[in-house]
Amino acid sequence: MSETVEIVVNGRTVQARRDKPLIHACLQAEEEVPHYCYHPGLSPVGSCRICQVEVKQGEMPPRVMAACRTPVAPGMVVDTEAAGAHDARRECLEFLLKNHPLDCPICDKAGECTLQDYSFAEGQGEGQTVEPRRQLEKRKDLGDVIVLDQERCILCSRCVRFMEEVPKTPQLCIGGRGSHSVVETWADRPLEGNYQGNLADVCPVGALTLKKFRFQARVWNLTKTASTCGECSRGCSTSVEVLRRGEVKRIRPRYNEEVNRWWMCDTGRFALEPLNQPERLQGGRVRSGSGVGTEPVANEDALEIARDMLLTHERALLVASPWLTVEEGAQLVALGKRLGARPVLVSPADNGLGDDLLHTGDPCPNRKGLTDLGLDALPAEEVATLAAEHDAVVLVGERVAELVGLDAVTALPTSMRVVLLDTVLVDHPTVDLAIGVANCVERAGHWVNQSGERRSILPARQAPQGTWSPERLLGGLLELLGASTEVHS
Repeated sequence: MSETVEIVVNGRTVQARRDKPLIHACLQAEEEVPHYCYHPGLSPVGSCRICQVEVKQGEMPPRVMAACRTPVAPGMVVDTEAAGAHDARRECLEFLLKNHPLDCPICDKAGECTLQDYSFAEGQGEGQTVEPRRQLEKRKDLGDVIVLDQERCILCSRCVRFMEEVPKTPQLCIGGRGSHSVVETWADRPLEGNYQGNLADVCPVGALTLKKFRFQARVWNLTKTASTCGECSRGCSTSVEVLRRGEVKRIRPRYNEEVNRWWMCDTGRFALEPLNQPERLQGGRVRSGSGVGTEPVANEDALEIARDMLLTHERALLVASPWLTVEEGAQLVALGKRLGARPVLVSPADNGLGDDLLHTGDPCPNRKGLTDLGLDALPAEEVATLAAEHDAVVLVGERVAELVGLDAVTALPTSMRVVLLDTVLVDHPTVDLAIGVANCVERAGHWVNQSGERRSILPARQAPQGTWSPERLLGGLLELLGASTEVHS
């Protein structure tokens, strides 16, 4: 634990860490200090100068100082609301707004822009200059992830420091001097790497925006829910943002000191397609008597059909998706014990994206949680081979058919019984019964990451009508099997 000293902030005595700048102590004490260039996950540079506060030390008269470059000292007395501090902030804001365009109505950052917030808070609405604003490049393409509007940039250098200090792949710099300074890539090359999306997060004013989110939604129309990334076994804390309770428009990192701090990789950030599938399996579908096509059936009736299939076919295999929660995995294990069936986890191969920062390369968000319950993790090829040796197969969880392989599923013998609990229908004669399930942004539960930490997922939107969670479906099937066992005993 770092050494702490006592300082006074706005009349209150607080404990301040000596290895952190003064602004950290102020923010920890829940005293607002405006800032642009300062970010708790990056080294301080003091370039924007707006974080000025009044500081008194010993017998020296009070001075207005930049809080992000001021070390704490015992007995320091800080006033964040002093008139001199506000005057200095207004002057900094006037300087920053001199060249900033009035893009707020079309800017993706509107509603989350601290330049808007601080301008309103400090009452800085008018400038004293008449010279024209700088004409810089708009909509500059920086690669496949980021778009740069140079004229919006306030040269806080957060983006430059992020690339240097976090993924440690320096690709941005501030080129030119004085009024000609701009953020640009080295030799105008496109950005590379799996962490570019964080640049839009650290940019405080909307100069760097995400191509895939650009003009997609106004942020005040997004409903934000705390959850966990499901694209690798790291389990980064995220915020899932849904537009008017419908489509997932954005996934962003949520601070977690133990797992991902302020960051996340682009693989998890842009994994929106599986969450926004246009054609979802809603309710139950049972193979028609002719064997061609399926017919709708209520979930309750579908579960009874599944029960009858499993009772009349002794050798059953239960195949779990790695997106199943711990609670759902426990239900699957209980179902296996009731039937005398083997539960296995379909384990996709390493995706080759592993790195030393966050992404593990293992695309299974709950591998540890499910294997700890007793499920054997098997590659898709082995699962398909094993399934062909059984009389019945139950595939459970989102993306499970895709992971096993659609060709492998459709190649199973038509003499066996296949029950599919997934988000999409596999309409093939081998699939006898299918029931739609909620995906990972529509249900609650827990995953266990590779380090053994229990991570929560929460519903960010309502599941489509007729789709139940795997836990509810498995629980209902267990109840029916229990009743059947009691009748036969």
